[in-house]
Amino acid sequence: MAPPQRCPLCRQTFFCGRGHVYSRKHQRQLKGALERLLPQVEAARKAVRAAQVERYVPEHDRCCWCPCCGCEVRKHLSHGNLTVLHGGLLEHLASPEHKKATNKFWWENKANAQMKEKFLISPQDYAR
Repeated sequence: MAPPQRCPLCRQTFFCGRGHVYSRKHQRQLKGALERLLPQVEAARKAVRAAQVERYVPEHDRCCWCPCCGCEVRKHLSHGNLTVLHGGLLEHLASPEHKKATNKFWWENKANAQMKEKFLISPQDYAR
């Protein structure tokens, strides 16, 4: 019998080895997690083309959950009383740690390989 493992997406312990990632429930949870992050990533991609700097308001301290890395990420980048919209998320998506964690996440959860590029931003695009 396989040792028990914990699935962070389904929030349950399972004993069926690697077979859990192929289950309907797991695939549904995976799809839901990625669909929650995708609109934020798309908004951040638009911000790459035209960066917006606004005056700081407390709402700019919001965070979003990155299921690939399993951590909270600040959406906006603030310095003093100025905020770059989606700057924190862009910085995270362009980091090598996120790329490594995304590759591992896709491998472990058997996610659709064609969608992986949507959740990564190249460091060259971020540098713009």
